[in-house]
Amino acid sequence: MPHIIVEYTPNLAEDLDVETLLDLLHETALGLGVFPRWGTRTLAMPATAARVGDRPESGPANGHVQIRLTIAPGRPEELRSRIADELFAAAEKHLEPIAARRPVGFQLTITEFDAPVTRTGGSIAGSPTHRPPLDA
Repeated sequence: MPHIIVEYTPNLAEDLDVETLLDLLHETALGLGVFPRWGTRTLAMPATAARVGDRPESGPANGHVQIRLTIAPGRPEELRSRIADELFAAAEKHLEPIAARRPVGFQLTITEFDAPVTRTGGSIAGSPTHRPPLDA
């Protein structure tokens, strides 16, 4: 863990450098020293449609970037707060130039996996069902 999901309004597609934002969030998460490299996943997707607050009469429509971070349960509040602060600061630094040019909001939210009802599998190293290749 973590899983970092970035959702953004489709009207930001031309202004938002998604690859750079993902790199920034991914490396910031790894740099915290609290997440395993193998478990860190960072993905982005545009919303297919969106409405954000008031619709301006002229100029670009309001945009929004939502960053959802899901982590394993059990970390103390102080650590969760540090994680949120550092990831938000990285995102804010990247998004503020866009917000200076057009109306856009952004938010970061952390939730925890509900361990009794979360299942994990796959072939990525570290996954519970990971099996090394036979020729390794």
